[in-house]
Amino acid sequence: MTDNLAAWLRLLDQFERALDAADEQAAPQALEPPPGPLPEEIRERAEAILERQQLMVGSVLASRAKVARQLIALRRVPTTQTDAPAYLDVEG
Repeated sequence: MTDNLAAWLRLLDQFERALDAADEQAAPQALEPPPGPLPEEIRERAEAILERQQLMVGSVLASRAKVARQLIALRRVPTTQTDAPAYLDVEG
């Protein structure tokens, strides 16, 4: 096994561990770029990892948008008490 292939395999392993532990609070790790281009024999694995990363990013962005909508809804709730009943539109 070449040094380049070994370095790429270590990097892909690191990416997979990060994806598998995405819900856990882990300290960020420094990434060392491999010394050469991606070996063709692991291109399919790298593309699968990239696809998983893109799905994760999409999920995070969707969650962020949902939280933003909830915060907007919470800001609409009056902070002072009134004698009239207050209704909160949670859907819209």
